[in-house]
Amino acid sequence: MNNMQINLIDNFETFKEIRKNWDFVYEADPQAQFFLSWVWLSGWLKMVKDPWFILAAKPSPDASSYVAFFPLKITVDQQDGGDLYNELCMAGNSIADYTGLICLPEYEQEAISAFAAYLKQQLTWSIFHLKNFLETDRRMDLFLKSFSGDSFEFEQSREDNNQDGINNYVCPYVPLADDWDQYLQTALGSNTRQKIRRFLRKIESSDEFHITHVNADNLELHIEILRKFWQSKWGSKKGSDCEVMVACLQAILRHCFENKCLYFPVLWKGDRPIGTIANFIDLSQKSILFYITGRDETVKNPPPGLVLHAYAIRYAIQNGFKVYDFLRGNESYKFSFGAKERHIKHLIVKRKNWINQDRLLDVKTISLALQLTFEHHRANRLTEAEQGYRQILEVQPKHPDALYGLGVLMNQKDEYETAENLLKSLLQVEPNSIKAWFSLGNLHQAQGQFSEAVEAYHQVLALQPNAPDVYNNLGYAMQQQSKWEDAIACYQKALELKPDCIEADVNCANVLHAQGKLSSEKQAHYAAVNNNLGNKRQQAGDLKTAIAYYRQAITIKPDLADAHYNLGLMLQEQGEFQEAIACYQKALELKPGFEEAYFRLGKLQDAQNRQTSPPMSVT
Repeated sequence: MNNMQINLIDNFETFKEIRKNWDFVYEADPQAQFFLSWVWLSGWLKMVKDPWFILAAKPSPDASSYVAFFPLKITVDQQDGGDLYNELCMAGNSIADYTGLICLPEYEQEAISAFAAYLKQQLTWSIFHLKNFLETDRRMDLFLKSFSGDSFEFEQSREDNNQDGINNYVCPYVPLADDWDQYLQTALGSNTRQKIRRFLRKIESSDEFHITHVNADNLELHIEILRKFWQSKWGSKKGSDCEVMVACLQAILRHCFENKCLYFPVLWKGDRPIGTIANFIDLSQKSILFYITGRDETVKNPPPGLVLHAYAIRYAIQNGFKVYDFLRGNESYKFSFGAKERHIKHLIVKRKNWINQDRLLDVKTISLALQLTFEHHRANRLTEAEQGYRQILEVQPKHPDALYGLGVLMNQKDEYETAENLLKSLLQVEPNSIKAWFSLGNLHQAQGQFSEAVEAYHQVLALQPNAPDVYNNLGYAMQQQSKWEDAIACYQKALELKPDCIEADVNCANVLHAQGKLSSEKQAHYAAVNNNLGNKRQQAGDLKTAIAYYRQAITIKPDLADAHYNLGLMLQEQGEFQEAIACYQKALELKPGFEEAYFRLGKLQDAQNRQTSPPMSVT
């Protein structure tokens, strides 16, 4: 019987507390590798945006130490149809060349079985990406056997390699000899051996060339040299991702230097850097891992890449390391150093029929789901946004942001009753929610419930007295009730708080016009401003408000052809075809050369005539 206790660690403080335990397991595990070390993960996890967690296994609930660790992360994706779903990934995905787990060998079977059971029963997910694990990793085979064919299916992923034809599922590595000369004689071809000896002698015996090693005083200089080389070669290819990648690179290099696991020399020709290499040092596993290099592409003699790799391999041998790992990519130059191949793979585990299942989101991914849903909402992808909000509320029925977002969305869809219920639910959770009261006021206003709107806006002002937008909307609600002086006072207050508030300025002018107090010389100006505001609301997708502004422009200046034309566009959009035709005709009457109005009118009349024409008889 498996009594293994699985705990979930998902915060950095706890992760720091278990460092000694982690290091003990890592050093005792013959299959451990640098990207599973505490040092590496402590730097990387600080940069991970997705929720990460570590499954930690104890032999029994009362045991004092863990015997295995499995670092993972969970994220959110969305189908084309709108459903959100969770994906599990290895914690190192996107940056670690190898992934996996660490374990004391004697607990391997029990710990891996317990990890699989926990993932199947305790976490909510649809797809699990097991990426970049070694084909020879029998632990992953053992882990995958726990996922039965009745409930899960497997898929081998072969993501596209880069445009140069490099196979990134191949990871060359050099088993190191005990002696440098032995390595040169047994691992290399004669041509490469001669080149390395000649170029290293040239570097080390010349006053023209020298190599600097990284220290606290030159770390930032070395990083800057590497950044310039890297961006010069890859910046245009990486595009918008370049800055993010550079920032990540810089953070990793600083972290590894601080933790004494960075080998980072720079090759100079006089005072000009011509190449650099950054390698990770794994003292526990006696490995050096090649991470990144940069060089002056114009320098061919000596070749910086060849010199720096040879220099690093010699350093590794002299310091007792057993492996020089070139990591992912089967570039041909790596094999000139005597590299052998090992392979990694990417396997995807899917719950069967996951597409058709009703899916709940894992609570750890709610913030990611909300972020994705907000993006849809801002882009006016309302179907996807509505699905996102509803899935969040299935997990957390009182989630304030989801209640608010869905309420606003339902208002956009003119589903006023649903919107009102959602906003009122939010107010039960957060009675002093300014945005909920403000949206409720706007909702009542859209339905013509101006007294209720006034009450909601007063609630907002009690919480936030100096809100110009609220005074503007309150003024409009007063205006619709013919409370002219109260409306003007609200608009003036809005302008006092925000002198450039165009909406308050034009609304105030509209009230003055309704009272017959707007001077004739200002009428043309405010008619044009109403028309412009209508255009802005139309571009924002707020057609109802756009129509109100166009009608107001026409009320102030009946001969404003552009306002008639714009109103026609909005009415046509809403299916009010006869009114739209009348607007286009009026625009042409006022402005006979109005080509857009003529074109729109012709197209709309043709469409109307085709719909009303009787069918042709067939004889």
